[in-house]
Amino acid sequence: MTPVTAARPSLRRLIFWFQLVLVLVILGVTIFIGSVALSVIELADNAGEDSAPRQMEELRAVGNLERLIALGDQFAAERDIAKSRNLALAMQALALHPSIASLAGTHQDVGSTFTLLGELLQLREQPMAPDSPFGYASAMEFALQQRWTAQRTVLKTIADQTSINLVGRTTAVARDISRSARRILISTVAGALLGLTMCLLLLFFVRRYFLGPLLEVSDYLSKLRLGVAPTRALSSPNTQEIADVVRAAQDLAEAQSALENIALHDQLTGLANRYALEARLDQSLSHARRNGTRLALLFIDLDRFKSINDTLGHAVGDEFLKVMAERLTACVREVDTVARLGGDEFIIVIDDINEASDAANLARKLVDAIARPVVLAAQEFNSSGSIGISLFPDDGVGHSELMKNADLAMYHAKSMGRNNFQFFTATMNEAVNARLKLETALHCALENDEFVLYFQPQVNGQTGRLTGFEALIRWQPPQGEMIGPMVFIGLAEETGLIVPIGKWVLEKACATLGEWRALGWQDIGMAINLSALQLKDARLPELVAQQLECHALPPHLIELEVTESVAMDDPETSIRNLLALKALGVSLAIDDFGTGYSSLAYLKLLPIDRLKLDQTFVRDIGVNSNSDVICSATITLSHSLHLELVAEGVETVEQRDFLVQQGCNTLQGYLFGKPMPQHAALLYLREHAPLSPPVLSVN
Repeated sequence: MTPVTAARPSLRRLIFWFQLVLVLVILGVTIFIGSVALSVIELADNAGEDSAPRQMEELRAVGNLERLIALGDQFAAERDIAKSRNLALAMQALALHPSIASLAGTHQDVGSTFTLLGELLQLREQPMAPDSPFGYASAMEFALQQRWTAQRTVLKTIADQTSINLVGRTTAVARDISRSARRILISTVAGALLGLTMCLLLLFFVRRYFLGPLLEVSDYLSKLRLGVAPTRALSSPNTQEIADVVRAAQDLAEAQSALENIALHDQLTGLANRYALEARLDQSLSHARRNGTRLALLFIDLDRFKSINDTLGHAVGDEFLKVMAERLTACVREVDTVARLGGDEFIIVIDDINEASDAANLARKLVDAIARPVVLAAQEFNSSGSIGISLFPDDGVGHSELMKNADLAMYHAKSMGRNNFQFFTATMNEAVNARLKLETALHCALENDEFVLYFQPQVNGQTGRLTGFEALIRWQPPQGEMIGPMVFIGLAEETGLIVPIGKWVLEKACATLGEWRALGWQDIGMAINLSALQLKDARLPELVAQQLECHALPPHLIELEVTESVAMDDPETSIRNLLALKALGVSLAIDDFGTGYSSLAYLKLLPIDRLKLDQTFVRDIGVNSNSDVICSATITLSHSLHLELVAEGVETVEQRDFLVQQGCNTLQGYLFGKPMPQHAALLYLREHAPLSPPVLSVN
């Protein structure tokens, strides 16, 4: 980011001073040109207003002088008295003309012309003497003629001089106007050049301080918009405002880079994320199609990663993922793609493989790398990974299909015992399609009320008396055979449908027990199974309380069963929710005891009333001595913990006798009755727990 310095000028201040100078220059040039033009106008006006009439009079005077001279020459040559008189009178009249009279003020000889003409006319009218020389009337006339000749010369000189002066003044005025016009031209050209210079300076100023930096910023942002990294940084700006724009552009570039990094990379491990993976995978697929090569996609899932998060916290779990990301990256080439989809799932794309064995060798290498111990928080962990492999073009032609098939292969690897890799096969796809079909049908079953409850009796181990039933769900499609819970319960838990299904089971079982109580069986209990999602639902106690109140059921007749693995999955949450249920007064039981991963320390803390021994141990009583020992030890353990024991799967008399001898409290199995629909259970009640007839009082 370009730092802001105090020495950097402000663009606003530069624009202000530039505008001020430009205005002053334009104003000065305008004033100068205007003053020169005004002087020319005044000169022209003065020449027109003052000189023109005078010059006209002078021209008229020159013309009249020429006529006067011509008349004088004619008068001198004329001998006829009458014509001489007329000529003399005409000359006198012309001599009195205002134009010639105006010259009298400057030339005294002009004014004496009239007097001279009068004297010549008088002499001409006198009789000529016979002995007069030159034919003149007298010597006086001759003298006057001489005077006229001299006067004529003077008048001619005055006329010529006046003409010369007139031409000189006109020339001087024209010269002054021309000189002023040249000054105007020079001023105009100079002003134009100055204006051009100012325009060039303005363009330079705008380009240097405004357009240039903005164009550079525009190119910079255009490259960012196109996803092209700029080849060079932005130039240091010249002004404060452009510096702000440059800083904003650089901040935008940094923000865009950060956003692109967030959008295309996993923030925890730095690996490519799903979006970047799909883009790179599409490029790899295009390359493979174009060149006829193969590629492999490996879907990696870390086994039992959740236990690390749950036991040591998410911070340690994050460090574990970083270690795994480094190990995966170290196993592949730089041209290969390693991505994290989320959680503990990773994808590796290997380009240009020759055989499937190449992918297998890499997968084996990855399995070994993941299995190396990891030391975190001063503890050593033994990790493992399950890997699914799909190949292009064998297992798909698009990224979605390849990822889906690799995912299926990964789950198959988990089902094969984890810590291994499996290639995708068509059989997996068929199983997935069947699962999707079952999931769709399961949604419809809930909407169409296709579930039914079956009831299996439970008897007292010491007396053989019927004590209650366990409610077991079945699925009866409109067309087809009855579907047992082993087929769909697991899928319902994965899809979350187990919550509404479990709610339906609870409501239906409580309603059935309420009906039986209304018929007279007041002490028959009902065992109802809970799923893991139900047990973690904070609204479960409220739902149980509503059903107890709705059907007027004593709480102790309702037994809620959770499997051992569900209770041990999150012991603290289980204890908290079970305590809330226990506060309602219902009985609580651990189902399938002995098949999970029990912790006796937690088991002692659970607010339970019963343990249910799994049928896998009961089935081998009398056949496998270990089963006998396990059953006997479990019964002893339950009594030591002050818990009742329910044995499931009792099918033979030998099994019953052994369990009764060991002190088992309650027995359940085919020996006493298979799961049966509601109407059959009612008949079973009437047969094995007949109601006493009412006693009639005798008056």
